[in-house]
Amino acid sequence: MNLIKKFVRYSQFSTGDFEKVFSDFKIPPCPQVVLTLMDMLKIPDIDIEQIVSVLESDASLASQILKVVNSALYALPTQVTSISKAVSILGLKEIENLAIGYAMVNTAPNPQWEGFDSARYWSDSILRALFSRNAAEFLSIESEEAFSTGLLQDIAVPQLLSQWFELYSMVYTKWQKEGGDIHHMEKEAFSWNHCEAGAWIAKKWGLPDLFVCGIGLHGAKQADLQQLDLAGTVVAPVALSSRLTQTGFTEKDATHLVTEAKEMGIAPKDLIELIEKSEMLVDELAGALGVKTISGNSLSESLASIEP
Repeated sequence: MNLIKKFVRYSQFSTGDFEKVFSDFKIPPCPQVVLTLMDMLKIPDIDIEQIVSVLESDASLASQILKVVNSALYALPTQVTSISKAVSILGLKEIENLAIGYAMVNTAPNPQWEGFDSARYWSDSILRALFSRNAAEFLSIESEEAFSTGLLQDIAVPQLLSQWFELYSMVYTKWQKEGGDIHHMEKEAFSWNHCEAGAWIAKKWGLPDLFVCGIGLHGAKQADLQQLDLAGTVVAPVALSSRLTQTGFTEKDATHLVTEAKEMGIAPKDLIELIEKSEMLVDELAGALGVKTISGNSLSESLASIEP
């Protein structure tokens, strides 16, 4: 089975029967400019100027793309001041990924509940996105989609807390108090988890199967991904990134993280360096995306001080 067929197969599997489960769930609308862009990119030999025109038609998207392009994420030698230049330097695939990230940032609600920390949510989401990208590059895995898939992995959480507060907040509160894998707590309570719910949202948006697959399986262990023959794909670093958090990181968390990383071929020393490299960009990238983050403890330092 080739790689594309694998992504299609597992993206379908991971979305579950949410048409019934979420019959009254309102899917956040993907920004029209992003939908238009994705449709145009499916056209063979599309005129680049047409893509540029679509991007420039939305001032907010264009502004965010330029901010991210000029951030340390890409470390370009000179400042990019036009969308046309950004497209020529980064390529259409990377521009699509940035647009998808823009869609997530602009559709995520901020649940008005004291148990949900929006700054923590974005801190962890951006850290995981950066780590996914860096880990994919370290492992010589195609890394173009790693950042956006990592960023999108928890897209369902604020949606669930906003729309299904009475039910979902009970599990979320338990997880905050006890720690552990929220995916398992969700499965016990609902028979599905936020990974699958996020994959369903991504599928409804019409995102590529790779994104749907990565989001739906981000809670999987590396051993599970090996059985699914997805260990050498972008899904693997995204799944590893799901174990990163800048708050409440325990020795047990460190042990699991190191064990999973070793199974992927990432030694503890390299793991710490990848996390440190990712942490350095969180605040700058948050500013480019227009979201607030927290000043949590350094995860790389915490990990270095713990003997797994």
